[in-house]
Amino acid sequence: MNDLDEIMAKANGSKTTQNKKPFDKNAWIEKKQQERQEVYDLMDKMANEIKSDVNKYKQYLDVQGRLDKYSVGNALVITATLPTATQLKEFNDWKEVGAFIKKGENGIKILEPGDSFTRADGTSGISYNVKKMFDISQTTSNQKPKSINYDDKVKLTALLRDCPVDIKAVDDIQNGNNSVVEWNKSDNALYVQRGGETPEIFKQLARELTRVGLEESGNVELDNFKCNSTAYMLCKKYGIDVSNINISIPDSFKNMSSSEVRNELTSMRSVMEDINTRMSAYFETISKTQKNKEHER
Repeated sequence: MNDLDEIMAKANGSKTTQNKKPFDKNAWIEKKQQERQEVYDLMDKMANEIKSDVNKYKQYLDVQGRLDKYSVGNALVITATLPTATQLKEFNDWKEVGAFIKKGENGIKILEPGDSFTRADGTSGISYNVKKMFDISQTTSNQKPKSINYDDKVKLTALLRDCPVDIKAVDDIQNGNNSVVEWNKSDNALYVQRGGETPEIFKQLARELTRVGLEESGNVELDNFKCNSTAYMLCKKYGIDVSNINISIPDSFKNMSSSEVRNELTSMRSVMEDINTRMSAYFETISKTQKNKEHER
């Protein structure tokens, strides 16, 4: 056998050995379960951290406000991994737009829903898969994140659009706390004081609209905290100054378990999503009107 025969025999022998290596399904399943558990553990760890650290809590609010399409759990993971993230995509999605991941950058592992399944007790569940994402700052992309470039009056109009309760303009709100917006539960109406500054009206209106949408817990301090937190997220998303929004974590929130914290955050996100949906519909209407006018020219 000449040298070529010997080389081919060794190569084929190596290949045959590799091909004979069986796929260990149980090991693969165990690996995937471990990956998922690591993400769940990070969610719980971050939930426990933000409930007692107001700065970390505000970081979470910043992330959830910017990346409002992500679940609470994934927003917690992003906060723990890269709280400055603004635009996330998978490796191949960045590659498709001509951007590449910078050397040494690590992805952010989040969970995405997979297939539904039936548990042993007959109830339905959804499996979750680990998905690795990269922020635009971790790539070579020069693309700038999209921003909402409407003025404050347009944003306020969008916030009031299709409001679920009556809105009444008044000359003065006499509640003793210098509010310019207040929801009156007894007549289910929002009272807005004339002459207020537009950004301040937006902030307080976001707070009171949250109050309308949230289910009361019976704990006034906790409810106010949740209303202020949701208003904070909405203001951050739409470029309204949040420096005078008071975020003070109540003891009732600090004493919650990680799962209870996530439940409270989810209720806030749900209200924010409802408000965002109404506002987005109004912005879309404006955008179409502007495009039609430009087309007519």
